[in-house]
Amino acid sequence: MSAALIWFITGLIFLGIDLLLPHLVLMFFGIGAFAACLGYFFGLALQGQLLIFIVVSLLSLVVLRRKLAVIFGGASVVKTSSETVAHPLCGHLGRVSKKLGPDEIGEIEVDGSFWRAKASEPLASGTQVRVRSVSQDDALLLEVQRASSDS
Repeated sequence: MSAALIWFITGLIFLGIDLLLPHLVLMFFGIGAFAACLGYFFGLALQGQLLIFIVVSLLSLVVLRRKLAVIFGGASVVKTSSETVAHPLCGHLGRVSKKLGPDEIGEIEVDGSFWRAKASEPLASGTQVRVRSVSQDDALLLEVQRASSDS
């Protein structure tokens, strides 16, 4: 078995294990293994391949991990104050698909997607609403209000 095939299989194993674990670390060693595989094709000896593996793995870990953790960790929701949370759907109009209220979580449709939602007043199905923010406790629960054109 050639060294290139061993590096390639090692990279696949690292990526496969990383899919099963939530740590987002082994992926970078997989990237390093693929880089070492390329080193083999450029004629580097085993020591050069190992050096490429270590350097590329550590550099990609240091440079990319934080950026990818933000993307894959769901940290794109940004708190703007102690009471409200900014969300990409803030300000969008939608329609109530399942009635909702202050003590009742319902459902709304916004831009073709259905979201769990709550409001400060009872709202019946079919009511047009505007997304204000998301719940502090649950970033997948939208807080809505009756749209001004529906008042």
